[in-house]
Amino acid sequence: MKKYRRILGLVTVMLAAMLLLTACGQASTPTTSASSSRIDAIKKNGKLVLATGDYRPFEYHDEKTNEMVGYDIDLANVIAKKIGVPLEIKEMQFTSLIPTLQIGQADLVIAAMYITDQRKEVVDFADPYMDTGMVLVTRANDTAIKSTNDLNGKVVGVKTGATSEKVAQDLKDKGINITIKSYKETVDYLMDLEAGRVDVAINDLLNQLEYDKTHSNVKIVGDPFTKSSLGIAFKKGDKELVDLVNSVLKEMKQNGETEKLYKKWLIKN
Repeated sequence: MKKYRRILGLVTVMLAAMLLLTACGQASTPTTSASSSRIDAIKKNGKLVLATGDYRPFEYHDEKTNEMVGYDIDLANVIAKKIGVPLEIKEMQFTSLIPTLQIGQADLVIAAMYITDQRKEVVDFADPYMDTGMVLVTRANDTAIKSTNDLNGKVVGVKTGATSEKVAQDLKDKGINITIKSYKETVDYLMDLEAGRVDVAINDLLNQLEYDKTHSNVKIVGDPFTKSSLGIAFKKGDKELVDLVNSVLKEMKQNGETEKLYKKWLIKN
């Protein structure tokens, strides 16, 4: 009887050891599956969802087809192709982009978005995909404004929630006496600049270069007075998707695709 009890005890110990090993193996499994679950989820959903705005030449409606086109749209399509799914574009106001990302209604944001410390607190960014900066824009016949030192008493047009608004507020905080007038879209305050309803505009250099091609009655004053980088934003902790996009950006730079897109959208005649 004691012999059977000893055997039973040994079997129990062996079974317990096997269960422990199995549990350890299972405990390590989520790490492997978690590392691939994000991309798998996108594939299962059957699309890569992009949140973007309306900011020529990065994303805007083609005048003939009304389809969304631009540098950022082409970039997003390359990423979607890498994953193996079609791209779905959600166009919205700039201020809605990050909240849409945070609640999971978009996989990524590409919208000529500046990488800032404030934004890095609430979203993750891939490596920068383009460098740029803020410039002053005046009417073509304006000779009074040559730099930020000439802005006292001026009405300054900016975009709500965008870097231009923050830069203008920083200038005001430094003691420059300006009146900040915020607009939903960049084109709105540039049109008001042309019409004389604001004295000067603050805009991204790359966007303004595109606007100037078809609007000769405004001009860029001087060089950019800030330096920034454009980044692709993701929900906090979305490391796998960030890593994949970083690999795409690196590959595009190496194979010349980045240069092609820049020439196509930024240096076209």
